[in-house]
Amino acid sequence: MFIQRSIFVTTVALMGLACTALPSAANEVKLGNAAGIWLTDLQGETLTDPQSSGFTWRHNEIIHLGDNSAIEAMRNKLLKVNPQTAQLNAPPIAITVSDQVLNGCFGELFRQYPDFEALTWDRHDDTVLITVTEDSRFVSLSPECKARYGETNSTDYPTLLVKIEADKALTQAQITAVRPVQFPKAALVGNAPNDGIEGLAFDNSGNLYLALEQNAANAPMIFKTPYNTEFWLHDDYVKVQDSAFVLPVPDDKDHPINDLDYLPSPKANHPGYLVAVARNDDQLWIIDISQQQPPFVMQMSYYAPTGSNSNCPAYEKMVQTAVEGVAVYKDSLYLVNDAWKKHYPDNIQCPANANNFNKFAPLLFRVSVDPIWFIHNLK
Repeated sequence: MFIQRSIFVTTVALMGLACTALPSAANEVKLGNAAGIWLTDLQGETLTDPQSSGFTWRHNEIIHLGDNSAIEAMRNKLLKVNPQTAQLNAPPIAITVSDQVLNGCFGELFRQYPDFEALTWDRHDDTVLITVTEDSRFVSLSPECKARYGETNSTDYPTLLVKIEADKALTQAQITAVRPVQFPKAALVGNAPNDGIEGLAFDNSGNLYLALEQNAANAPMIFKTPYNTEFWLHDDYVKVQDSAFVLPVPDDKDHPINDLDYLPSPKANHPGYLVAVARNDDQLWIIDISQQQPPFVMQMSYYAPTGSNSNCPAYEKMVQTAVEGVAVYKDSLYLVNDAWKKHYPDNIQCPANANNFNKFAPLLFRVSVDPIWFIHNLK
């Protein structure tokens, strides 16, 4: 069936709001809206400062991991989130560290609070979660370890891929292996500890993708590496390659990637898509792995609920969202925001939400997969 693109309109329901996307010229941004629900603990209270950074769908629930700027009680903890209600399914799960890791080159980092910045799970073994470290400038390598792992072609302290082993029910979790990342010299990643890897995603072909927030030229990049059952048997560098994906054209603003997940294609024999979150822009990027079409860019507006007992409108538009997590499941994207302490209270409009914003409580958003993502600008 032929659809005339000049009149094609698609409308997507997003947690009670609507998202309308209109096709247009290449590279033009489409618009979307998403209404959130507050993440809550077992007692129904909004979470206090978990600093959402890692997000993945596993066994019909979302697994959440925060970075090291979270309140201390939330650091190095996994949260199991009900995707329908945004309420925790269990108390926070502490991540322990094996003696093998503590006694290795990177033990000093894991004796403290590593800055975890992404989360996914091993498609060969669903009891293995994988995260990555970012800002580790508060520790340093010994001379012996520096000689072995000092050529990162990026930061002085290496970016680390981290293996977390758990049981099927995810009642306990332990870090059991670590591998440093070496970037290609030609990528010019730069020595910027807080602009590192912020997204991890597996495709269906055995590739692990690593999304760099931004390089020395303030441009995001996506790297990849093969991943198989022997990946964690080695302790040498993971030598990633530049994916060479065409990303949305940058302008004079920073356009970091702050999380990544894989979206299968509805078309047979197509390798699929990567969904990237650009938090500074409130954008979603749909990146065609085959590179048959340019990235689809959706400019998002996010809304916070004000509660049934307030005198405010049912939702208020957020002025500072900073989405840092995306998890794909079937026809939905689940997003969570990182409460950027410097600007999060700027969202306060309705008095009923003042406490939530002041305690840096995150929200869960759901975005329906839109068919236009897959037909946009076909070559």
